[in-house]
Amino acid sequence: MEGDVVESESDVVRQQSFEVEGVVEIDVALISGRVRVHLVDEPGVHVEVRHEASLGESWTAGLNNLLSWVNDQFGANKGQDAGPAEAVRGARLDLVGQRLRVQSSDSLNLRAVPLGVVVRAPIGSHVTTKTGAADVTVTGAAGKLDIKTGTGDITADRADSSSQVNTASGKVRLGPMLGGLRAKTGRGDIEVSSVGGNTVLFTGTGDVWLGAVQSDVQVRTGSGDVTVADAAAGRIQLGTGSGDVRVGVRPGVTAKVDLVSTSGTARSDLEVSGTPPESEAALVVTGRTGSGDALVTTSTS
Repeated sequence: MEGDVVESESDVVRQQSFEVEGVVEIDVALISGRVRVHLVDEPGVHVEVRHEASLGESWTAGLNNLLSWVNDQFGANKGQDAGPAEAVRGARLDLVGQRLRVQSSDSLNLRAVPLGVVVRAPIGSHVTTKTGAADVTVTGAAGKLDIKTGTGDITADRADSSSQVNTASGKVRLGPMLGGLRAKTGRGDIEVSSVGGNTVLFTGTGDVWLGAVQSDVQVRTGSGDVTVADAAAGRIQLGTGSGDVRVGVRPGVTAKVDLVSTSGTARSDLEVSGTPPESEAALVVTGRTGSGDALVTTSTS
């Protein structure tokens, strides 16, 4: 294990490297900042922590002032500075077994300082994050994702196991989710390139776009559009209060379609067979919209 702190007049950077074989469990917990995890085809783990000065600090500064007042009143952490450099030095950073933990300082008056965390770890590692206000980016192929942030965008290239992604306010952009997915955002769009396991997606006000679908999917949005570009198999249930529903069915796939729009139009452009299929349809599409249009057509993918 090697670690050092690099200081300049304007910045303090904490770096730590760990020798470890195989995949690891990455656990990052921050109140605010930015989290970037790079999963690469090489052994070992490297972590970098610095003050995330690029973020607007209006609300975190207010919270920091409040926590400092609490410290003054009750004597917690007396005599300890509360600047960005101290927050970087005070961050918890350790590897126990195969689990890496990166966490804001336990000191009340340092927790609200926004931190930028960069982790480099082996492909297939599992990523867990819990943040109050932070964008989270994962590049490379992860094993499992469990990402939660109060405010911030979530971006991930790929996950091979069942994963969960949750942001109260932010966009979700995901690559192939091969083991299934549960994703939720209170306000923001959701985009997933493909899903290979059971999937549930919810957004309060955003659009939902899905690429290739070969498993059961449930999608709900309060007022956005719902699009499935290339549906091949599974039971697909789509619902929106006021947006449009669009589904592209892969050529050659037999589909059972049930579309309803309360005040818009609902139609299928698929060829209708005059005889019942010899076997149960591989794809079942159910679409509901209150005031939008619903359309099922042949995929162009």
